[in-house]
Amino acid sequence: MPENLRVLIAGGGTGGHLFPAIAIGEELRKTGAEVRFIGSKFGIEAEILPKTEKYLYLLNIRGIQRSFNLSSIGKNLLFPYRFLKSYLDSKRIIKSFDPHVVVGTGGYSSGLPMIVATKRGCKTLLQEQNSYPGLTVRKLAKKVDKICIAFNEASKYFPDNWIFSGNPVRNNIEIIDKQSARQKMNLKNKPTIFILGGSQGSRPLNHRFMTTYKKFLNSNVQIIWQCGTRDYEMVSSSIVSEDVHLFDFISNMGDAYSASDIVVSRAGAITLAELTYCKKASVLVPFPHAAGDHQTKNAIALEKHNAARVVKQSEFTTERLENTLLDLLNAPDIISELEKNAGQLANPNATQNIVKEILELVN
Repeated sequence: MPENLRVLIAGGGTGGHLFPAIAIGEELRKTGAEVRFIGSKFGIEAEILPKTEKYLYLLNIRGIQRSFNLSSIGKNLLFPYRFLKSYLDSKRIIKSFDPHVVVGTGGYSSGLPMIVATKRGCKTLLQEQNSYPGLTVRKLAKKVDKICIAFNEASKYFPDNWIFSGNPVRNNIEIIDKQSARQKMNLKNKPTIFILGGSQGSRPLNHRFMTTYKKFLNSNVQIIWQCGTRDYEMVSSSIVSEDVHLFDFISNMGDAYSASDIVVSRAGAITLAELTYCKKASVLVPFPHAAGDHQTKNAIALEKHNAARVVKQSEFTTERLENTLLDLLNAPDIISELEKNAGQLANPNATQNIVKEILELVN
């Protein structure tokens, strides 16, 4: 290993790509490596990383907009300019920092730095979180030195340069006893549901609970609700209750997980890694339009191990979601079984596994 190992980590857009990057970076710094991040000024990293990072590069790049309206058309017309500018900026950044290894965790902000790194001859590693790899990872798979995967199903999309590592979990996620967590979050000591739509919130989940939350309050249940920045004003204007604790974004997820009895969540790979690491019972509502329908596959994998319950978004026309949650809250033995089985699916050494592969690239 070089005496002054330099690693550039590229990725972001959503928490599913950013949080693995943060976890890998934190673990690398324990070895004495100099770590810098590169992302997009339009991604969640532009809000989170400036609080902790002295050296942070944010590219003027965003993904292709798939909706058809004037705003999306305008953004797509700017894409060629942003692509070229961000490619040239990536070349400049990598030439200046001269990293020994460039790590990509996916998302549109990782593609250009990884392309530049492979052309420059840097050692490269991709970390793929999902069972169905994203477009950026699939396109770069044959050009990078290693790919770390978290689902064996992903291996069929890659050449033989993949290693199973599991998905990394942020170091600041720590489980404490339930009562202490509730006190920290100013909650009452009673049954608690945590609604988690991902780092940006989920509009379908938000709309659903806006119309049904009183059913839980009438059953003496309190709610922790991360609704996302985009929907915060809409949700907060319609909810009036001291038993609904609303957040646009929760920084200390360990407290929220610890305080809750059940988590209602999408089935993104990083969220599932956190749920299994924290041994949480969950009701999963997969995002039905995910690439390759990978969220449904992720959720069913947990359900097959009796580590979660799955409710499809299409079932929002019924009360299955609400009835499933209330039935579980009235069955603590079943919750305990889900928690135990979730914990058995965790990969607590995933971050260390990935860092080991990075270090082997330069030894």
